[in-house]
Amino acid sequence: MKIDYFLWALLLVSGSLSMPSLLQQQPFVTNQQVNVTVHGRYLHITDIHMDKHYLKGATIASDCHREPNKHKKRKKRQGLLAGYWGAPNTDCDSPPRLVYHNIEYIANEWKNKIDFVIWTGDNARHDGDALITRTKKEIIGYNQKVTRLLKKAFTLDGDRTLPIVPCIGNNDVHPHNALRGIKHNPQLEEFSVLWQDFIPSDQMKSFKKGGYFAIDVVPGLRVLSLNTLYFFSSNDVVGSCHDPTSPGHRHIKWMRSQLKRARRDNVKVIIIGHVPPTVKTFKDSCLDDYIRLSTKFADVITGHMYGHANMDHFQIIGTTMSSSSIMSGLDQEKESAVEIYKDAGRFISTLKRQYRKVKKIRHTEDLVVVHVAPPMLPLFYPTFRINEYETNHSSSEFGNWLRYTQWYTNLTYWNEARDPMTGKRLAPQFEIEYSTDKTYNMTDLTVKSWLDFAERVSSKNEKQLWRTYLRNMFVQTSNQWYEQSIIDNRPSSTRPWWSWLLELVTGINPFA
Repeated sequence: MKIDYFLWALLLVSGSLSMPSLLQQQPFVTNQQVNVTVHGRYLHITDIHMDKHYLKGATIASDCHREPNKHKKRKKRQGLLAGYWGAPNTDCDSPPRLVYHNIEYIANEWKNKIDFVIWTGDNARHDGDALITRTKKEIIGYNQKVTRLLKKAFTLDGDRTLPIVPCIGNNDVHPHNALRGIKHNPQLEEFSVLWQDFIPSDQMKSFKKGGYFAIDVVPGLRVLSLNTLYFFSSNDVVGSCHDPTSPGHRHIKWMRSQLKRARRDNVKVIIIGHVPPTVKTFKDSCLDDYIRLSTKFADVITGHMYGHANMDHFQIIGTTMSSSSIMSGLDQEKESAVEIYKDAGRFISTLKRQYRKVKKIRHTEDLVVVHVAPPMLPLFYPTFRINEYETNHSSSEFGNWLRYTQWYTNLTYWNEARDPMTGKRLAPQFEIEYSTDKTYNMTDLTVKSWLDFAERVSSKNEKQLWRTYLRNMFVQTSNQWYEQSIIDNRPSSTRPWWSWLLELVTGINPFA
């Protein structure tokens, strides 16, 4: 789709719109019309977790940092030692070679087919190895590397860079989770320099103050990049969002003013952040305010896009749902794959019950649908998501979320793949995991469509759809831990160990 940018240029000059990074990096021509193709697609990547200490052949127990002791018999069975491209289904983070390859691969395939990139945080490795603790310098280094990689990879012809919209993850600060609301926060100052090409100049003041900003990525479509660390229940150095002196309170105030402005400007908004809003992850006051704003401006907001929680799913929150029925998700981001698996049964069971409650809600306009994308980190298999939106400006549906396609790469296969002729190692290729229109039969991704899907996928008559949803939730890594029970239709004796515990305690089989 071609858009006449002349009017948009006038709006930019007048200050009615914020200038996206692609226009900041070049003088914007206002005395002639500029034809730019709008594709109606954007990329979502999250939770990269680069680890410079990753070592091929290292033990999983060492977080893939150290080789087995030489005096011990070397274990050769697949999966017990770190693979070349990564160690899926373990606690290990991403080897740099995987990060470099993935970003280059995605950019080569998609940079000329998308309009912008949303990048929802956590570029640094986890702090799980007591022998190699993270330092502030190391964390800054990871953020610098990933920023440079993305900027270079998504540079188009003529040195024009696609708009890249980042946000801060809880592992991108030191110490992790903790970000103070002081007047001159040195960590926010560092990010403001690092991301100066991504943040509009008129938004830099608010970013330096609070780590959040707004940007118009295409005419009529705006992204609000939130700093969810000021809402995060694990950030003990800031107070309640109802405390007028807290950074969370200021953030909510900014969010409200931005949504009012978006409605006044007649633009649609995508909200992005790292930590998704749930009972467990947000402070109560912050969650209440987030829900109120999201429902009040539901006509403006087209989507809530997050990372952090790793499992591919959506949550439904709202003022008309009791706190016990709100999908709380995992208590917080898990540092261990084992912890995730232990919580998975409770998580899945609660999620299914919560979806079933939707049909009992009379005022669905009070509900908010929040989306969590799976990570590039090979906790399961590395992923990225291509979202599509309506580009017809003459339609009232402009900017509405239409569909997405989830892509993944099977590292279990690519760790062993070799060219049959040369014997050289092959680089991972991505393939489609699923799409919302073909796999879930969704005609669009409006709130109503997601609520309809929640009812359908949790129905007793749609067990196969629920199984498909679960496979996608864990990015097809079911062969490692629950394939036997839900994919191959093997006897129930091969169900995952935690499902037995769950059913024993609660009487609920999450796969029923």
